[in-house]
Amino acid sequence: MGVGYWGTNIVNVLHKIGVKNIYCHDNDIKNLKELKKKFPKVKIISEFKDFLNLNLKGVIIAVDTKLHFQIAKKCLNKGFNIFVEKPVTNSLKKLKILDKIAKSKKLFIMSGYIYFYNDYVKYIKKVLKKNYLGKIYYVSCERFNLGPVRNDISATWDLSSHDISICNYLFDKNLTITNVHGYDFLKKNINDISTISGKIKNIRFDIKSSWLNPEKIRKLVIIGKKRMLLFNELDFKYPIKIYNKYATYPKIYNFKKNFFTQKANIYYGSTLKPKIKSRAPLENEINEFLNCLKSRRKPITSTKISMNVFKTLEKLN
Repeated sequence: MGVGYWGTNIVNVLHKIGVKNIYCHDNDIKNLKELKKKFPKVKIISEFKDFLNLNLKGVIIAVDTKLHFQIAKKCLNKGFNIFVEKPVTNSLKKLKILDKIAKSKKLFIMSGYIYFYNDYVKYIKKVLKKNYLGKIYYVSCERFNLGPVRNDISATWDLSSHDISICNYLFDKNLTITNVHGYDFLKKNINDISTISGKIKNIRFDIKSSWLNPEKIRKLVIIGKKRMLLFNELDFKYPIKIYNKYATYPKIYNFKKNFFTQKANIYYGSTLKPKIKSRAPLENEINEFLNCLKSRRKPITSTKISMNVFKTLEKLN
């Protein structure tokens, strides 16, 4: 459902992993024609009512956020399990309505928080569980690019939602917002640039997002007492680096009599660049949806995950 830029990527993955019966609908006929040129075996459905009358196990919804609720509700009422790109809706209230319908019909809703299926993010979670970085002080997330610019949701909902979900996943607890700054330049009340400050226990977080930036940046930095970790999504050779570096002030009793320094001790050690076997996150995500359809189990990114992110996002309004 929806074969624009991202919808086409999804169809490409479905085709790659060998799904045979792929039915596609889009309100834009040009999108459907272009898709048919690229994937001749895909079955095109131009009318939404005809799409709803198909005998389908599951539907993937990749349209504008403002249309998610309406389409998802109709698909659930037709008995389809659904995978909806994030954010599933533009409000917690609407999400709860969809969740209620799904439960009443014994269906599931999978939300498209793709970083839960990113092998590098999974590796970082293992590093944190082993306490390899030591006590965590601070986490910084940067997500910048020039576009795509949305007209129905802000950069906070579109971009920061990714990093909020990542932080919740890595630390097994929901982020608490302490401060928010947003700037709307292109359209009133829709932030193009935002900075969110928050915390999980005693760990401090800054999440910065913008779709008005000359360069594409996707970085996650974790500062620990023993080591520091950088995940640079755009560094295709070494996306994860663990720096054996830290700063500490020596205890006063270590100083000799009549001697004192205000300088912290800086330790510089070697940098670890782990080699991690990885597969495209979208491929992992689509496989999760297909496996859930076969086994009738709940997906990793169930509505519970979405609700946790939404509870944070709605506090920003």
